Amino acid sequence: MKRLLGNAMLLSLAFAVTGAVTGALAAPADETKQPKPITVSDKVTMKATVEAIDKTNRVLTIKGPKDELMDVQVDESVQRFDQIKIGDKITAQYYESVVVEILKPGAAAKPDTMTAGVTRIAGEKPARSATAQATTTVTIEAIDLDTPAVTVKKADGASVSFRVKQKKYLKDVKVGDQVAITQTSRLVIQVEESK
Repeated sequence: MKRLLGNAMLLSLAFAVTGAVTGALAAPADETKQPKPITVSDKVTMKATVEAIDKTNRVLTIKGPKDELMDVQVDESVQRFDQIKIGDKITAQYYESVVVEILKPGAAAKPDTMTAGVTRIAGEKPARSATAQATTTVTIEAIDLDTPAVTVKKADGASVSFRVKQKKYLKDVKVGDQVAITQTSRLVIQVEESK
C-alpha cells in the first residue's frame, strides 16, 4: 500500500492514527458549581526500518515492528530524501489530547475552530512535526447509560452518536447540556541513522 510522506500524510495521520482517546465526556460535580474540564491524553510510538529505496520514484520500503513491509511514497516537499539510507530507523510518535468541558447554562457556545501546521525539524535526515487542533461545541440530545453512548447535535445541525469510553463520564450529564470539545494532535516523524 502506498502512502504519501509529507504535509498531507502528516495531517491525515494526525487524525487517523488513533481514536483511542476520543469519546470522553465530563460529568459535573453539581449544578451550582462549574465542573472542571476533563483531559484525556495518549501517546503512541511506532518504529520501522528502511529496507529499500527507489530514488527515481521516491518510494521507501519500510519494515514495521512485526516484520510487515510497506511501500511509502515520499512527497516532494521532503527536501532531504537523498540523505535516507537502507537500515535507517524511522520513528513516528503520535500524541493526542482531548479536553471536554460542560458549559454553564446560558453560556455562549465556543466557535468551531481548526488549526493545523507542519514544521520541519532541523538535522541531516528528514524529520517533520505536524500539529492540529479542533474545537467544537455540541449539545447532548440523548444518553444511553447501558451501552454507554451519547447522541450529540453539532453546530451544523447534524446528529452524531458514539460510544463513551467510561460510563462514569455520563453520570451527571443531562440532555440539553452544551459540551465544548478540544482535540489536539501532534505527529512527529524522524529518520535516524542505523547504529
